[in-house]
Parts: sequence; structure tokens; C-alpha cells
Amino acid sequence: MAEAIRAEVLARQARGKAAPAKRAQADKVLADAQKALSLAREALKQPPGTDYQAPPRTTYPAKSTGRRLAFARWITDESNPLAARVAVNHIWGRHFGRAIVPTVNDFGRNGQPPSHPALLDWLAAELMDRGWSMKAIHRLIVTSAAYRRDSHPDPADLARDPDDVLLWRWAPRRAEAEVVRDCVFAVAGALDSTVGGPDIPYQSGLAVPRRSLYFQHAAEKQMEFLRIFDAAGVTECYRRKESILPQQALALANSELSLRMARRLAATLSDQVGSDPSSFVAAAFERVLSRPPTAAERDECLRFLGPGAAPRRREGLVHVLLNHHDFVTIK
Repeated sequence: MAEAIRAEVLARQARGKAAPAKRAQADKVLADAQKALSLAREALKQPPGTDYQAPPRTTYPAKSTGRRLAFARWITDESNPLAARVAVNHIWGRHFGRAIVPTVNDFGRNGQPPSHPALLDWLAAELMDRGWSMKAIHRLIVTSAAYRRDSHPDPADLARDPDDVLLWRWAPRRAEAEVVRDCVFAVAGALDSTVGGPDIPYQSGLAVPRRSLYFQHAAEKQMEFLRIFDAAGVTECYRRKESILPQQALALANSELSLRMARRLAATLSDQVGSDPSSFVAAAFERVLSRPPTAAERDECLRFLGPGAAPRRREGLVHVLLNHHDFVTIK
């Protein structure tokens, strides 16, 4: 029907612009188009049937012309290192939280210059020399001294380079939304690491222990827990925005998910360490924050637990640790 309407409109427009010598031919084309439109309208009034015929489709040649392959080879040619520089800039930014060229979507004159141009060029050359193996570049970065630096600030270096442009330390940053949610399940031993499968309704995010990447994620389908912690944008993939909002603390403090996982982890640790509160505090810190408690933290936790092994107090302590700043911070 739509095609018939389109053909009739085009024929009418062509007739209006036709020269007098070609008016008869234009009239015939218009009459044929109007007849086809009339038949389409009559067919539309008929009850549905099974005699549908698919419209003709374009038949593509069995052999490629090679133009796309030639274009791909031109993009990845060693004499054109732009693609390699863009790729390693993205990889670097994913690992360090800040790319070498801050404007990851603009390498032109309107973008910002690279903080380490020689490093960017060297990584681009390494990517091409290693057969465009991004796995090799990931391994190269995470085994470097820059990536493995201590995150604690040094007063002298902090005074000279407060923004850590020279990479003198690992800059702490907030974990991504999917990591935060998955870690809540993981520390309690409840994360389902099954690989693959269909997408999962986003409404089930607080109940289904699958990894976050398997849930629906679109403009109108976003898990609220992930959205609060700055989930990935659905319209662009250059850089993920980061925000610090009170709703983030409330999401971990009041979420049914964190309360349920705190109860589960407290029961697991109690079975492992018994009734000794000191052992429970040490095990909880190691499991949730991946570090032992300081002396002040241990004393405060022991005062909170009190004598005995009250399950509710232990659940409360684990819940507090899930809301600790170190739990959502990568150092």
C-alpha cells in the first residue's frame, strides 16, 4: 500500500513537470499508478489470507568486490596510525580512568592534546607490531610499573603534581556500576558466573544473581541500581560519566540486595570462625574490603558486636562494610 501511494505521488509530480511533448506518456504513467493504488486499496479491504507474496529483493553478487576489505586495510595501514592511536587511547582510559587524549571522541584541532604523546605513539606502534592484538596491549599495560603503583599520596609529589598527570601514583576511582552490583553478590558467594544465555529482564536485577552485563539495558530499560551508580550510556560509548550522589549511599544502605547479601555473608563467616568476635571482624574485613582492619576499626567493631555472637549485630556489621567507601573504590 505504501509503495502504491508513493508511486502515485511521484507520477502526479512528474506529470505536472512534463513538457507538452511528453504529456501523453506522463498521463499513461499516472493512470497506471492510480490503477495500482486502487487495486491496493481494494486488497486492503479483503480479509487476511495466506496468499501473501513477498516483494522482490535485490540479489547481491556471490563474490565480493573487495571494496570493504580495501577500506579496512587502508584504515589499519601502518602509514595511517590514527586507528591504532584511537584504540590504545581507549584501552588506556579503561584501565587508568583517564585517557592519554582526554577528548577520546575528538583527535582533531578541537580536541585536547595528549598528556603523553610519545607514550601514545609507542603504544600505537606496539599494537600494530603485535598484529593488532588488544589482549597483548592489555597485558602490557597491566604489567607495567605505572599501572602497579601505590595509590597512597605522597605529600611532595602531591604538591608538585596534584592532578597526577605524570602518573606518579595510581589514582583511586569509583568502581563501575556493574562492578559494584556484581561485587555485592560475589562477596556473599552468590554470584552466578554462568557464561552466555538470553538477556534477562532488568526488573529482576536485585533478585537474579547473574552478572550485570546479561541484563537488558536500553533507554527505557535500565536497572535502577545500575543507573544510580552511572551505568553505561546507551547513546555513546566514548566515556562513562561519573557522579557522586547521595542516592548512591542510600542504594547500598536501603537496598534489599545489600541487606540480603549481608545476612548471607554473616551466616557464612559465623560458620567459618565460630563465636569469636575478633576472628569475625578480621574475616569480614578481608572478605568485603580485601584488607585487615586497623586497630581503631577493630576496636570500634568489637564494641558494636558486644559479647557473644548475636546474628543481627553481625549482619549489621557486614552491611556497614558493604557501605564502606573502600568497597566501591578501586585502589
